[in-house]
Amino acid sequence: MTEMLISYANWISTDPSSTFKLKACEIIDAAFRNVTNRCFAKPYRLSKVNLGMEVLQLQLHSCVGAPLNGSLEIVNGNGADVDRNVLIPLEAPYNSIPRGTWLKVLRALTSNDINSSRSSSTLRSVKAIASSDDEEWITPSNAAFRILQRLVTGKGVRTAQQMALDERDFNMVLHAYAALSQNQMHSAHRVMALQERTAHAPPLSAVAYSILLKAYGRWKDIKNVEMSILHAQRNSVVPDIVMANTVVDAYVNCGDVDKAREIFQIMTEESDAKGDAYWPLLRPNSRTFNTILKGLAEIGDVNEAMELSKIVESKGLWDHVTTNTLVKAAVAAEEFEMAEDILSMHTASFNIDTANGRHVNHPNIEAYTELVNGYAKAGHLDKGLGMMQLMRKRGVEPNEYTYTCIVGALARSNKVRQAKKMIEYALNLNLPRKKLTPIYNAFISGLLSDNWSDNVEGQASHAASVIDALSMLQEMQDLNIRPNVVTVSVVIDGLGRCNPPRCNDAKDLVQHLEFTSRPKSGTGYTRPDVNARGISLSNRKIATALIRAYGRGNDVESAMKAFGRISVPDVVALNTLIDACCRCDQLKIALEVFGKYASFERWNSDIPTIDSADDIAIKPDVVTYTTLISSLLQLKSKAATKRAMKMYRDMKQTWMIYPDTFLVDTILSAMISSGPIGFNDDDVRFTLTVLRDGEFLEWEGRQYERRKRAVRAILVGCSSEVWKNDEFAYGLMNEDAEDPLFKKKGWNEIDSGFRLWGSGDGNFAEQEEDTSVDSFLASKGWNDMNSGFRLL
Repeated sequence: MTEMLISYANWISTDPSSTFKLKACEIIDAAFRNVTNRCFAKPYRLSKVNLGMEVLQLQLHSCVGAPLNGSLEIVNGNGADVDRNVLIPLEAPYNSIPRGTWLKVLRALTSNDINSSRSSSTLRSVKAIASSDDEEWITPSNAAFRILQRLVTGKGVRTAQQMALDERDFNMVLHAYAALSQNQMHSAHRVMALQERTAHAPPLSAVAYSILLKAYGRWKDIKNVEMSILHAQRNSVVPDIVMANTVVDAYVNCGDVDKAREIFQIMTEESDAKGDAYWPLLRPNSRTFNTILKGLAEIGDVNEAMELSKIVESKGLWDHVTTNTLVKAAVAAEEFEMAEDILSMHTASFNIDTANGRHVNHPNIEAYTELVNGYAKAGHLDKGLGMMQLMRKRGVEPNEYTYTCIVGALARSNKVRQAKKMIEYALNLNLPRKKLTPIYNAFISGLLSDNWSDNVEGQASHAASVIDALSMLQEMQDLNIRPNVVTVSVVIDGLGRCNPPRCNDAKDLVQHLEFTSRPKSGTGYTRPDVNARGISLSNRKIATALIRAYGRGNDVESAMKAFGRISVPDVVALNTLIDACCRCDQLKIALEVFGKYASFERWNSDIPTIDSADDIAIKPDVVTYTTLISSLLQLKSKAATKRAMKMYRDMKQTWMIYPDTFLVDTILSAMISSGPIGFNDDDVRFTLTVLRDGEFLEWEGRQYERRKRAVRAILVGCSSEVWKNDEFAYGLMNEDAEDPLFKKKGWNEIDSGFRLWGSGDGNFAEQEEDTSVDSFLASKGWNDMNSGFRLL
């Protein structure tokens, strides 16, 4: 294309007539269209799309403004610089791009093949079209938005007149943004804003809001779900059944099943509910009912799900999704007989078409697998195996997920022979080899599960399981079933739990598998760069498993080296390294690692590049702080306790990380374990702060009340009275905690004739002035701390 434009520029210098100019431009434009049509045609490939973007750039901005007889350096195909005459823009209208071509570009840039969130950000870059000479690489979705702006403004678009825009053009870009990460939703709103303020654009419809609502539902962002509904209402958007279904699904994903049911009742014909007047009367379809059933299944309301299913069946809307969803609800409630009844009545008839040679799953395979897995988790392995036989009789062939569930359960129960038999059945499915890997992973994981003890017998049993796991790993390789990162990580963890830990064997295993599993190039040599995400010592999951093993083996130095091999470590790897250091009584190193990688200033900076290990910043989580604070408090020193207090404060105030029940328990246990002696003002404040934070967490039964009583008992015996200035602490000390013995004897009653003097169970004498302070003691000043008289 460049050579063609150079020839055109040289030809223009001969001063041809306008007619010949237009004819030449028409021929050149046709050549450009031939290239762009191929570049932006299915199947979409990033290399083709980038080539097409360069061609568009060349046609639109051929050195506009450069001197006519100037010179331009152009790099030829061999990488050498050649001096050529300046490129000349084509004559109008051929200096712009036809609208149809722009639409093809838009479809390519918004396709899943190009705009996939599964790819890394560097692989999802395309060259931007710009008038300047500076190269700019942007994401496909941003490139699509710029093209949409061109279609709106008409800049660079070849058309005789301003044409009305199609809603689908906006929705393609909107969907591209919404399908990405949550932090791209602001860009999705830019698309909607552009559509709103463009006079010749169609108004926002239910389709656009459905795309937006689906994204917010997927991210479980209930606040923006409701804001989007309100925005649609203000724009007088009339909801259709698709938008209604999307809203119901969004509420279900956000965990608000009651709100989903409310919307469902308003939109159904049978409902008399007069809720939100915004929602019109709509005819629900099978998707509507199945979405509500999914919500009921997730909250375990199997009875209401069964009642709703009767309506579904009466309307003739029952499909395989309904069956699968109801079975999931029944299994979640451990109503296994109900699940079997549903399958016996509603297993779909299915004719397997094997003409194309592909394995096709039965529509109800998901339900049967759910039931088999439920039986396996509940310990009813015989019923699970019986269900696998029954499903075959009904024409439902188990798939790799079914075998994965049952093989893992059998291995965990030490039914190794039966588990291997199931693997043999799975091998006869003629599945792709990579789909068999999870089945072997389940077997190995089950063998090496944590159902062993630290005694001699338990260790011997675990050592035998490790040998079986390594044998199965060898079998995988013999059958050309490639182990993956999960396989290796599980085996490494098993080797690390041996006594003593077999860390060297684990490292040797990784290096061996890294070499044997590396793909071959066409020349037969291995390619060292393609295994970065596969089995290698630098793989994040594998390195994390090795760090854990080194921690058990008291080898901090090797753990640090394993961590250093990870190019981009995550918080799990960081937590594992910190835990390994603490296990090895190297708390100082653990704190140094934390200070180096968990830097808030570096994490919060605007510098995205990582040039060295010193640039890595990892956001810690509650597990990070639990490990460090626990280790600090175990030292039982004032300096360590003070450091733990500061870390807890930084966790909440700097990182906005809030404690969980385990961290609250850890701190409270450590603080009160030594009793009230030496419990100073700072200790009291810290303990009360942690106890107050625990009030907002979910505890089982009356666990939180027990912790309050334990703290109250400590405060009663300590010399510090700082709690008297704390409203929460004062309320804690004045709570009536009924002693079972006192309750039985009636001694907690005012008229029982028995009165508590002293601390007792933690009810201080200052509960109420007129009842809990003895007037005689008060008159003598014997309730004051400096009176020389203390209540015991």
